Amino acid sequence: MEIYLNNGHAFPVPVAVADHLLGLASHDQLKVLLYVLCHAGESLPAEQIAACCKVQPAAVEEAIVFWQDANVLQAAPPVASVPAPQPAPQQELPPVSAPEPQKAASPAPAPMTNSSRFPLNPSEIAERVRQNPELFAEAEKYAGKPLNHTALKSLVWMHEYLGLSPELILILAAFCAEVGQFTPLYMEKIAYDWQARGIKDSSQAMEDIRNRTDSRSYTGQLMKIFEMHRHPTDKQQSFIDAWHRSGYPVELVRYAYEKTRNQTDDKLSFPYMNSILEAWERDGVRTVAAAQQLDDAFYADKKRQRAQKPAVQPQKPTAAKRKQEDASFDLSDFDKLVNRF
Repeated sequence: MEIYLNNGHAFPVPVAVADHLLGLASHDQLKVLLYVLCHAGESLPAEQIAACCKVQPAAVEEAIVFWQDANVLQAAPPVASVPAPQPAPQQELPPVSAPEPQKAASPAPAPMTNSSRFPLNPSEIAERVRQNPELFAEAEKYAGKPLNHTALKSLVWMHEYLGLSPELILILAAFCAEVGQFTPLYMEKIAYDWQARGIKDSSQAMEDIRNRTDSRSYTGQLMKIFEMHRHPTDKQQSFIDAWHRSGYPVELVRYAYEKTRNQTDDKLSFPYMNSILEAWERDGVRTVAAAQQLDDAFYADKKRQRAQKPAVQPQKPTAAKRKQEDASFDLSDFDKLVNRF
């Protein structure tokens, strides 16, 4: 088959991209690379690249890091600063000895909460895959598709940086695949949490997964009650997780939700619901029946207070006021009206 290039503008693509990196790069990473190569030498904001390539801004940053690791792209060199003009020479003064300042200790590098800054290029990732093929083959089965560069780098980061064993990584991969969240971002968040909490064996990992499964079920039930068509925000999820940890039954949260809508012009307000639940917690209320009894007692007390309050009696007009009202009737106006007939 013979293919010819139509007339028009063209731009070069490194041979290494076609020969070695097509199998590792994702669809989004290739789109970003072609756009950047087409506009080489221009200042390209991430938002512009994302809009033109129809990808998320986070995918642009991920793609740039990938191609920099593969030595296809490199960061622009810093602009050389213009030296400041030197002042005219002045008469030298005798040197004054001063104690040398102590060098401040360099701050410790911040821990990596994800694999974005993990220094690993594509050739090193390929070497890790050759060294431990079982781990990556099993993870690929859970993913249901070939793992791209980002996913492979994420697995290496979990194993080498966080110190998770291949067994724990596969347990995590199975859970993420089961809940439909087999993405590096979601997996790394749980993996980092495991490392911070000292979860190192399979029994601890399985116990944590059971808790997470219960929490997801709790969240799903509340989403249906709240008629939420999107996943909760991080702030909303923090409220739901706190309610789950406190052991609030779903039906009790439903009752708090109904009271919230009645008091907030039919709006969903997580802080308002939380205040209701915390008030019930202080009163020892853990069921809908107990909450309704508390409400009934409150309204009965309010009704009793209104009944005991004396009614305001209308004041009788005083003699002076009656005289003033009588004086307001003008007899001359009455005479004029009668004389017309």
